Amino acid sequence: MKRLAAIAAVLMLVAACADEPPRLSEWDAGSARGIFDTRPGQPYAFEEMTLCLDEPGSAVITDVAPIEPAGGFEVLDFSVQPPNQGDSRNYLAEPTERLAAGGYPADGPMVVDGVCPDDRTGEGGTAFNLGIEVAYSAPDAGTARGFRVTYESGGESLTVVRPFAISLCTAPMGEAEPVTPPECEVEIVESG
Repeated sequence: MKRLAAIAAVLMLVAACADEPPRLSEWDAGSARGIFDTRPGQPYAFEEMTLCLDEPGSAVITDVAPIEPAGGFEVLDFSVQPPNQGDSRNYLAEPTERLAAGGYPADGPMVVDGVCPDDRTGEGGTAFNLGIEVAYSAPDAGTARGFRVTYESGGESLTVVRPFAISLCTAPMGEAEPVTPPECEVEIVESG
């Protein structure tokens, strides 16, 4: 009887795992970006992060929040769209360009419905660009160590941490030897 109960418990666990909704995966590694010669209160946009699913389905992005923001760093807006002609980062020409001007949808559900490319070859699948508009209020810099993306999939609310550190810095970028001023330095958060 105990053996039959153990088998039933294993079968229930397998069935429960099979009912997991598609999840946002991170198929690209963490990174960082510094945007120099910025001004407090001015919106800046970037699109270096991508989102895709671990299996067929869809996810609706409901929020993007900075992790360990400093200097009054805040997310003003976010949007997603499939990559343009196979390049995962090519909608925004300049960080001062707004997402809508770069062709990102301004309203409606932000849906990701592409399965990630193959881990080894990078082929197949579709990784959506995640465009984010941000600003800061401190006099010298605003930073974040990463971003927490909240989404709905299969009727569940889920989150994924994107390890992408960003620094908006009033200092100009050095020409001969780029040196990041201490107030503009930021470390990347662990993924998960």
